[in-house]
Amino acid sequence: MDQKPYQIGLIGCGTVGAGVLELLHRRREVFSGLLGRSIEVSKVAVRDVEKTRHNVYGFVEPDVFTADPGEVTGNPDIELVVEVAGGVDLPRQWMVDSLVNGKDVVTANKAALAFHGEEIFQVARVNNRCVYYEASVAAAIPIIEILQNGLVANQITHLSGILNGTCNYVLTRMEEAGLGYDKAVEEAQQKGFAEADPTLDVNGDDSAHKLALLARIITHSHVPVEQIFTEGIEEITAEDISFASNLGYRIKLLSIGCRHEDGAWDLRVHPALVQKDEVLARVQREVNAVQVKGDAVGPMLVYGSGAGSFPTASSVVADIVRAAKGDKPTMNSVNGLSPPMVSIDEVTVRNYIRVTVLDLPGVLGRVTSFLGMKGISIQSMQQPEAKHGQPVPVVFVTHKVKDSVVSSALEELLERTDLLNGPSTRIRIED
Repeated sequence: MDQKPYQIGLIGCGTVGAGVLELLHRRREVFSGLLGRSIEVSKVAVRDVEKTRHNVYGFVEPDVFTADPGEVTGNPDIELVVEVAGGVDLPRQWMVDSLVNGKDVVTANKAALAFHGEEIFQVARVNNRCVYYEASVAAAIPIIEILQNGLVANQITHLSGILNGTCNYVLTRMEEAGLGYDKAVEEAQQKGFAEADPTLDVNGDDSAHKLALLARIITHSHVPVEQIFTEGIEEITAEDISFASNLGYRIKLLSIGCRHEDGAWDLRVHPALVQKDEVLARVQREVNAVQVKGDAVGPMLVYGSGAGSFPTASSVVADIVRAAKGDKPTMNSVNGLSPPMVSIDEVTVRNYIRVTVLDLPGVLGRVTSFLGMKGISIQSMQQPEAKHGQPVPVVFVTHKVKDSVVSSALEELLERTDLLNGPSTRIRIED
């Protein structure tokens, strides 16, 4: 039995890094039994080497800390580099340096992979190294492993997921407690489910980064994150939540990948109305879920914690063990080519449209006539009681219509001050 330890180095020792060190320590005897040798953390690169870290000193010796990531990426004794520092450009450089120096890489960094993944995976191929990134999408949920290996016999035809715990928590609390958007975000921050600056989460970018990584697998191609239509939840109001509920829906921020009959894909992140009896509609608070449809297995769902120290660290440690065992992940991109794409303008969906009109004779009829003239057919309408002559919200649910038709009509309608009292809101309906 080979008794030489499997030496690894960490870059980053924040919430996730500390969780990784604790789990490696907690399960050290199990891992030694599985691998026939121990896992040893030789170096940990951090920004402030002078900072006291009592939370991890029981798991590693204080002298393993360094302020120089090069002592990790260039250390000849280290076989695996674990990048959990966050960021984009510096992590890209650390991963590339590690691969060039003959080390495998484990990362939880969806942003660095979304923007630089093609380069990083190419460097890995050239140097016969591996990149493991399970923790980069949906934390504890092993969706990368499922798509790369468990469903390899399938042509995936549809994927829809709740990939951002912050947004799901905010939308859940807006429904549960009737909170406004700003108040729900503030509560999420207080409970540790949202960053001090939540922009990357609430504007949909974080979900788009994750969808780009999943799309790389299911399309067997390179998917630039810029090609994913992205819209956040910032404009969702308590009024929209209430109207949607009355219509039998919940609002979720969905990441969607849909394969069309001609083999082209539409990839998009946006708020969507989901029927309350659908599985994704029942995913609440900070939980993540991914629903996949394959041509052999049909629909299936994976569900679990999508954020936090231990859920994310659990996937990082699983990748460390895979690397130590020599399991090689599949590299799914094909020659850097992008798949054929369907523009959001060409996607056909039903829509929820909320407008504010004055409660005066003929105004509502003129709005519906305007939409009809633009090719938008109304399926149903909701209007609460209002005082005569006062602004009143009206909600239309449309039949399926090309996305660009609705966008163009609402842009033109915004100029019709004789019909509307303020801007309109459009939320797509996921059927």
